[in-house]
Order: sequence, then structure tokens, then C-alpha cells
Amino acid sequence: MRCKCKRLSGSMTVEASLALPLFIFFFVNIMTMFNIVKVQSDMEAALHQTGSEMSLMAFDLRFGERSFGMEGGSAVDTLAGAAGIFYAKEQVRKYLGDGINYSCVTDGFEGMSFLQSKVMFGNDIIDLVVDYKVHPMISVIGFKEFGVESRYYGHAWTGYDISSGLEIEGLDEEMVYVTEYGEVYHRSIDCEHLRLKVQSVSFDELSHLRNNDRKKYYACEYCGENIGGGNVFITGYGEKYHSSINCLGLKRKIYTIPISEVGGRRPCSTCG
Repeated sequence: MRCKCKRLSGSMTVEASLALPLFIFFFVNIMTMFNIVKVQSDMEAALHQTGSEMSLMAFDLRFGERSFGMEGGSAVDTLAGAAGIFYAKEQVRKYLGDGINYSCVTDGFEGMSFLQSKVMFGNDIIDLVVDYKVHPMISVIGFKEFGVESRYYGHAWTGYDISSGLEIEGLDEEMVYVTEYGEVYHRSIDCEHLRLKVQSVSFDELSHLRNNDRKKYYACEYCGENIGGGNVFITGYGEKYHSSINCLGLKRKIYTIPISEVGGRRPCSTCG
């Protein structure tokens, strides 16, 4: 009896020593499959968020002449070309976080290529393409790594072609431009009073600064309360300072109306 028990115990030990590594191998690679799916989902979300933001920025850059900042303090004043691709890459990096460097992606974020991306080409298209490779945690013969591609394809929001929209038979009345709360009307969409130039300045400098009309700056009712230091945002013709570049006070709605509907608005001193 003792010999049989010893032989049985030894047999189970051998089987366990063979089965356990196989179990661990398959378990680890199943977890890798979940990680690949998660990485791809996170990448699609990051591209969609970045592409959507850039589509809106196209409108701000066209009508607000606003630059968007990059890490390190540099600024880019156009979405087109390599600058726009570099901005997209940095935004995707921010959304993915450092965890991407410890995932199944070969070489982490540095292994991701944005070379096929195109920004503001053709009919103002934003096409963000990211190519990268993923690999299993434990290499299998014939299955070391494979390529994956994620993509965002959208149209930048650059507004309507107002000139073509006014080609209506029998419409001879002049069309002008007004803002929601403005007191003047404008004959040119490119008027400097319509195109906001946002400037970042130190809060400590505000007491010495004046706008183009020689007026002081006061706290914005939306975002300017309880600011005690740091940098704030101002405009040349505004009278408020802002703590956020995305403040509603820095958004300007421009309407096109017939000149007969300007009401009590006076002509702009620059383009009127």
C-alpha cells in the first residue's frame, strides 16, 4: 500500500509540474488579449477626443486668431501640416498617460507612428492615423507581435462660406456682422475687433496694463473670481481678465444680418 501511495503521489507531482506552466502560459496570454483590446479602445477614445478638439480649434483659429499652447511653453498658430500632427501626438500622449509604456504596445508610446496623419488637407479634413505593434507577454512560435492601426477622420469646423451663401437672386441689401452684445456693426469679417487676440499675462502686471481703449481690466464674472496669482488671459479690446482659456467670456458669437436690422448699433471705427 505504501508503495502504491508513493507512486500515485509522484505521478500527480509530475502532472502538476507539466500542467501548471501551461496554465500560467495561457492565463498570461489571455490577460494580454484583454490588454490589447483595452489599449485599442483607449487609443480610439484619445484620437476621437483629440480630433474633436482640433475640429473646434479650427474655428477659433480662423475667427479668433487664437494660438494653442504646447508643453514647454511654445505655441502653434496653425493646425495645418507637421505642427498640427505634433500637437495631436502630444494630446494623445496626455490622454493615454504613462501606463501605455507598461502595456502590450511594443516600445510604448515611442513605438507609435503618426506619419500617415494629415491635418487640414483637402476640404479641411483632419485625418489622424496611429500605427503601432502589440505583443504577447510570453512569445509564441510564429506569434511575436502584430501591427494595429487606429484612426480618426473628421471635418474641421471652419464655419460657413458666407459670401457664397449670399448669392441669392434679388438680394441686393448689404450684409454686415455683429456680435451678441456688441454696440457696433462690421463690414469685414476679418475686422480686428471681431478677431480676438488672446494674450497670457502675469496677474501681478494687471494693475499696470490697459486695453486698446485705455481701460483697466476687471475680473471676469465667469472665471475671474478668487484669483490671487499666476497667469491670466486678456484681449486687446476686452475689459475682463480670465483664469481659463476656455471661458465663455472669450467665446465670441458672430452673426450676419442685413444692414437694415442693425438697430441702434453704430458703424465700427475700423471697418465701418
